Amino acid sequence: MKLGRSALLPIALVTVLAACATAPPPLAMPPSVLPDLRGTWTGSWGGTPLTLVVLEQQQATPADGVFLGPWQLLGHELPSVSGVLTFAVRGELVSVNVQGQLGDWNGRLTLVIDPVSVNGGQLTLVLADQHRLMGSGVSRARWEPQGPVELVRQAAAEPRG
Repeated sequence: MKLGRSALLPIALVTVLAACATAPPPLAMPPSVLPDLRGTWTGSWGGTPLTLVVLEQQQATPADGVFLGPWQLLGHELPSVSGVLTFAVRGELVSVNVQGQLGDWNGRLTLVIDPVSVNGGQLTLVLADQHRLMGSGVSRARWEPQGPVELVRQAAAEPRG
């Protein structure tokens, strides 16, 4: 079978676009007890201010696989988080809901966060210590932050009496 030049162009374009897509790292179930990541984390993303508020953390939610309605038939589960990510775009603060998964990647506890927005994107963060997350982030929109991410956990506010 011989393909003409006009048939090869779409195939080449699809291949290039697929190579540019960001794929999350392959996470495995963490081997140890997970730290509680709930709370407020502040820092920077590509040199711009960044705040992550982790509102919920669950021990196991479906990570991938085959589903029949709400039931997972095949696949695996990973711990997950959900919350709100606030970052600067063109000098304005933007907040988006986020969903994330926790897992073991290359022997380190890793958090992969996906903003629930039209622009998509992803942050891949490694727990450097109990109060610090480090990694990198990408966005499909060129005007949004790109590059290194560093977050530090903020101490809980003292109750007023």
